[in-house]
Amino acid sequence: MEQESKIAIAALVVSLVALVTTVSQVLSQFFATADGYRRCQTSIIGGWGGQTHRKFRWSDLRFETIYTTPRFSLMPYTGKTVSYGMDGMANRRIQAYHPLDGTSEMIEKTYATPLHQTSSLTSFNGFNEMASWVRFIDALHSNAAETRMLATSTKRTGVEHQEDHLKNASLVTSSQGSRVRHEENWNGYMIPMVTSQEHSWDFVPPDVIRPLAMATLQDIAIFSRRLGMRWKTFEPSEGILRAEGNGHTVDSTTVRSVGVVLQFSIRDPLRYPRSFEELYIPTEPADKMGFGILPGDPRLSIPDHAIGTPAECLARTHEIDVQASDTLKNWMNESGWTPGFSDIIGLAAPMIRLLGSAIIKLLRPAVYEAGLTLQQEGIVVFHDRLRDLIKQRESIHDSVSHQTYWVLRQLDELSEYGQHWLNEKSCRGNQTPIDFLDDLHKRHDMTTEYFVSLNKTTRSENTEYQVFRYTDLMYSHIKHAVDYVSTAIEILKAGKARNHYGQKVRDWITEGAHVYFDMMPKIIDTMKQKGFDNAPLVEEAWFTMMLRAFLWHRTHLTVEGKTVPSHHWGSRLPVYIG
Repeated sequence: MEQESKIAIAALVVSLVALVTTVSQVLSQFFATADGYRRCQTSIIGGWGGQTHRKFRWSDLRFETIYTTPRFSLMPYTGKTVSYGMDGMANRRIQAYHPLDGTSEMIEKTYATPLHQTSSLTSFNGFNEMASWVRFIDALHSNAAETRMLATSTKRTGVEHQEDHLKNASLVTSSQGSRVRHEENWNGYMIPMVTSQEHSWDFVPPDVIRPLAMATLQDIAIFSRRLGMRWKTFEPSEGILRAEGNGHTVDSTTVRSVGVVLQFSIRDPLRYPRSFEELYIPTEPADKMGFGILPGDPRLSIPDHAIGTPAECLARTHEIDVQASDTLKNWMNESGWTPGFSDIIGLAAPMIRLLGSAIIKLLRPAVYEAGLTLQQEGIVVFHDRLRDLIKQRESIHDSVSHQTYWVLRQLDELSEYGQHWLNEKSCRGNQTPIDFLDDLHKRHDMTTEYFVSLNKTTRSENTEYQVFRYTDLMYSHIKHAVDYVSTAIEILKAGKARNHYGQKVRDWITEGAHVYFDMMPKIIDTMKQKGFDNAPLVEEAWFTMMLRAFLWHRTHLTVEGKTVPSHHWGSRLPVYIG
């Protein structure tokens, strides 16, 4: 009996082992049906892998892998998580969008790496194995933290001392004060946001080996520019997108059944330390500039202008005046210049810089920007010619309007800044003193208030045909400004060059500034043809408009770079990030 009991026990143990082994094999086979599960773990997609789970499908007797990835978008910054959606609609739920602003709270909610850890080499271990959008989130957080550091204080006179703070960006992540200050200074700030999206691996094509994040074509173009990259190739219809700069790169490939898939390579912070010189103004008007679109000031009813290509510049000029378009076409064929037309940048654009911010960089919306509203010679000659005109009229007891006196007073006060005001090359990018920028910013706002008031006054007091429109004045200026170079050269050839007012450059540039001032009768006549027959008002308005353009160029630094074709602005074409 005893021997039989031992045999029975041994048989039972063997049976149990066999049962456990069989059950384990069966379970492993079931779990193995969760295709892609191992590719959705934290080692591949960081903290987002914590939301990966299996869902058993009884109809198929298998597990389905459910994973979560971010969807990137660009939205107004509020300093907190925002929710969008429509209650009560079938299959529509409220989505929470988290700003990638570099704060500790949002870093945790978006499963990003804390900023003080991204500067360590160990944070890049396993970089090649991880989905590139994980590091992309880190980079956007870091960029936003640096941007907020240079845009939330109104008391600094410069940003040289900010380098110490950039080396310790974690200080910003715990700062709650910036959330209060952004309400004062950050009206219009657009920030990258992410929302979570659940997916089933059942619908992932076999060519995809990592979970894909999603964004739109427009937003990807903006994000890349804000990170300091320049687009080398931007041909989404061909599936070719490539950008590089500031230590980052973007490359693309086309995946069957998916479309364009981007691969981001984010800089190693040890090799490429942070630099506030690669920060760009984070607003929608600034983003439009990267698409070759010049944003118009809505307060003055100025429309946007697409000027990113020579053909677009000619089309805009043709809308203003056919003869001016022919003149500009000749210049572009000979030298690639757009003299006179380039003034439209400072004349039409609103104040894009944020008040109190040290960030003034923009991508140049047109191939050619130089003009007399940008250059020192234009400011100096205009200032002195205006002073001479006022003195002449005072000597004969002719009337001078209060607005004309005001423009001269602004120029007198601004000249006390010396080369900061006069020389366009003295603009030191994001190191320009903030007090100086804020002063010009507020004066620019005063010119806008003047034109808004002038439009309201003429609407209330005059007939329909006597309403002042800023765009009429701006287009009248450009119509005649395109001829200034050829006119100046003719004057020089005739030996009739005028006072250069101490400028070292005494050629057609300085003489061209005189030609600008001499355009006044022509502009008055063109405005009369447009229905506004009030010469004194046109004169003081033109003086104010020129001051407005001078102020704009001294508060913004446009940098050269390849713009994205303007028709891609507003594109909702989905782009995936691997």
